[in-house]
Amino acid sequence: MPIFRFARTCLLASLLLLTACTFTGNYNSDAHRQLVMLQALHMQFIDDAALPGEEKVVSDDREMRLQFRTAQLFAESLGDPLRLKNMEAINTIYQSQYQRRMQQNRPFRPKQAALFRQQATLAWQQAIYGECLRPRSPCK
Repeated sequence: MPIFRFARTCLLASLLLLTACTFTGNYNSDAHRQLVMLQALHMQFIDDAALPGEEKVVSDDREMRLQFRTAQLFAESLGDPLRLKNMEAINTIYQSQYQRRMQQNRPFRPKQAALFRQQATLAWQQAIYGECLRPRSPCK
């Protein structure tokens, strides 16, 4: 089933995010802030994708792409390939959810939205936790 394949992909991406961040450079508060903001935007997208109409979904997608690109450019400026890999993994999860919404040409069903929200939340929490595992992190 496509949902189970997607769930497996999200789980593997989450594990990659967790392990990738543990052996890299120092904590960066701007990178942490970007991850939290992107998580909020992703959750808003899922909420909007569960409602009728595509205008808000397309608007959310435009904002997500812009913010992902900003975060990617920032990670590039830090010279940290693991941060870039994390961004790519999370972007893959987001893009597959967005494509799913557009292909099915109707709002996410409540159970579908709940599953996508759970998968995205897990991936974002792992990415944020990974940033917090970096040396000099104030995270507790």
